[in-house]
Amino acid sequence: MLDLTPTATDAPLVLDGRSLAIPDVVAVARHRRRVAIAPEAVERMARCRQMVELLVERGEKVYGLTTGFGKLRDVAIDPSRTERLQENLIVSHAAGVGRPFAEDVVRAAILLRANTLCRGNSGIRPEVVQVFVDMLNDDVYPHVPEQGSVGCSGDLAPLSHVALLLMGHPQARFYERRGPAAACVADPRDGDFVAFPAPEDLDAVAAAQGWRAFRPVRLQAKEGLAANNGTQFMTGQACLTLHDAWITLRYAELAASLSLEANRGVLDAYDPRLHAVRDLPGQAACARRVARYVGGSEILGLYLNSGYVLRARHDLDAALDHLEEVAEAQGTSEATLELRRKVSELDARLPHLFPDEAEIARLSALTPREQIAWGDAHLAAVRRDASSCLRAVQAPDFPDTPARAKVEEALVRALAHLREAVPRAPLVQDDYSIRCFPQVAACAWRAVEHVVSVIEVEINAATDNPLLFPPDPPGPMDLASYRAWLATEAWDEVARGVLGGGNFHGEPIAIGMDYLAIAMAEIGSISERRVAHLVDEAVSRGLPGFLIEATGLNSGFMIPQYTAAALVSENKVLCHPASVDSIPTCANSEDHNSMGSIASRKAALVVTNVRRVVAIEVLSAFQGLHFRRPLRPGTMLRRFVDALEAGGVHPLEEDAVMAPIMARVEGLLDSPALRACLLPPE
Repeated sequence: MLDLTPTATDAPLVLDGRSLAIPDVVAVARHRRRVAIAPEAVERMARCRQMVELLVERGEKVYGLTTGFGKLRDVAIDPSRTERLQENLIVSHAAGVGRPFAEDVVRAAILLRANTLCRGNSGIRPEVVQVFVDMLNDDVYPHVPEQGSVGCSGDLAPLSHVALLLMGHPQARFYERRGPAAACVADPRDGDFVAFPAPEDLDAVAAAQGWRAFRPVRLQAKEGLAANNGTQFMTGQACLTLHDAWITLRYAELAASLSLEANRGVLDAYDPRLHAVRDLPGQAACARRVARYVGGSEILGLYLNSGYVLRARHDLDAALDHLEEVAEAQGTSEATLELRRKVSELDARLPHLFPDEAEIARLSALTPREQIAWGDAHLAAVRRDASSCLRAVQAPDFPDTPARAKVEEALVRALAHLREAVPRAPLVQDDYSIRCFPQVAACAWRAVEHVVSVIEVEINAATDNPLLFPPDPPGPMDLASYRAWLATEAWDEVARGVLGGGNFHGEPIAIGMDYLAIAMAEIGSISERRVAHLVDEAVSRGLPGFLIEATGLNSGFMIPQYTAAALVSENKVLCHPASVDSIPTCANSEDHNSMGSIASRKAALVVTNVRRVVAIEVLSAFQGLHFRRPLRPGTMLRRFVDALEAGGVHPLEEDAVMAPIMARVEGLLDSPALRACLLPPE
């Protein structure tokens, strides 16, 4: 079972470079879980550092230690200038543009960079990695522009902006908090980004910001490369997006279940026998979850369409209003009084047509045709009386006023709705957006699972260049003894242990996130189609047009469907894959780039848009269920509806400003009360 729920604990997350998982990243990035470094990771990093220092001391030509970078890889650098080389690397590469990454993305990237350095293949001092950890634990939020990474050599520009702060460079910027660091937000509102303080002001600023441990550090040989050479921004964004996609998919299943109920759908499409003969991983499980959500449904279990009965009541109320107009125009005749009495009595009888819970349970055991026969018999009297009222208004002696036609039209509609309240034959099947949801959702689940497997490799990978592979000592040694052993007995292994390669290439993330974006966009697409279904009275099986009474005077849910359509259309543009593009950089020496950062950012936008579409579907289906009362949806969905109402969401009786209502529903998707209603993936 795929479970991306972050663990709720006060214990610090211990980094060892090898066992980090996506829920851990979410816990640190969004919930501010504290972080520590495993002692064995400190030992590995310290040994690798001895190797770096020995190589520099002996003047070996090693890329990035004693040479320039990229196209300048063959330009030798005097060993005495290695510190300046690393600082220049960070300063020159901090060239991002655009709005800043959200704090949770920055925190995720810092965590991942610290974790990959803990593998002990990057040649960085453990105390520098501790500064990354101090940033997290002290809630330091560096300003990192979103744009500027081509995905090789990893995320050079974004990571360099973090490294500027690591170094305490005067042009580094951090978020100046004016209140407690309560939440990780994309657009901070209680502070601003400011320049890093001068050394003489650092202690005062640190005290004001609550920095207990974080202080900048001077970078030495190889440490600039170790700080900025890797895939951590695209991968950190991917971790958060995968978590969000996992939650959104679960809500999409619940939303589809709500729409199935609101549209009075057909359960045959969710029969396990049907899914067993395709055997697409995830399809049958999705169908089972939807079936569980609607289990115990009075709406789906009864061949009496409450929507049409409620619409008939609305028509009878309109007829009574128009009868008042008749009376005002020509006086209250005996025919008018008699018809008003009959219509009023008929109107009062309709709520009592619905069976009680015990009777519903008995009827649910009948075959569809037996239920239809019961329904026709059950409604025969009210249909007969509605026909009698219609004949009365059509009689020659009924007062002939302009309102007479309105009374007749209302009674015609009421009679038609009473006839439609029980179908003439069992319902056969729904449109694709309702019927084929398990098939579409299964593809998205498979995409999420696949990309999780890719990303969980990446977050525990060494992704800078070059990578160092210090030889294992023959037995226990302190650092001084280990260095002496390297310099004498293991020098040949040291010389062969520096490998230049391409682990920084972001292609795995780029392709994975493009795949995820496409799969999740389809969830939004099919969700929007169900919203369109619900607002269309021609296909919604008894719901009023645009899910509101007095359509025309009220526009109801017309425009939320437009909004969903706009989001779905935007996703189509965002789903053009970034990974198929490559622009050479660094004077063509870096001649194939992944664009993984772009793929990750686009996928995050797609998932955000899908979440909003699903929230619109939840709200629309919730409104639709209002017109199915007093019949209730499935037992689990009743709890969800109750939680929505407890959160301040209520059915609309007339037009209202929709934006804050939609935003409220979207916000409630993060609430524990609504999350508790979600079924876990199997």
